[in-house]
Amino acid sequence: MQNAEREFFFRTADGEAVANTNIVSLKEVCRANKGKVIVAEVDGQAVGYSAVQLWNNSEEVHEEAFEYGYISDLAVLDSHRGRGLGRALLAAAEAYVKAQHIDYLRIGVLAGNGRVRRMYQRYAFHEHKLVFEKRV
Repeated sequence: MQNAEREFFFRTADGEAVANTNIVSLKEVCRANKGKVIVAEVDGQAVGYSAVQLWNNSEEVHEEAFEYGYISDLAVLDSHRGRGLGRALLAAAEAYVKAQHIDYLRIGVLAGNGRVRRMYQRYAFHEHKLVFEKRV
């Protein structure tokens, strides 16, 4: 996932360099937030994954308190893209959130990643919040 994001965001760290740290961190975040890592397999080999956690926005003073699911990670190996695995991972994350009786699901995407943005929109996600960045 890290290396794929480098195409859209030049400050993304090298995937190999941060892989072990990222896995440990992801497990900790999932444990702390009732999360789950979902793995897509083809012929017994992991070819993609998603990670979803349950969040509470009660720290946001400008919104009413509510819980939502947040997909922090979603990746499919280049060699397996275009086969519906991303949609299957989204569906599994959504099913997990629904099973927790939570009504909202959020996911982030880099602005320049139009292909993935279109996939999320086809899956009925809509833009919620945009973050702008400027080099100063």
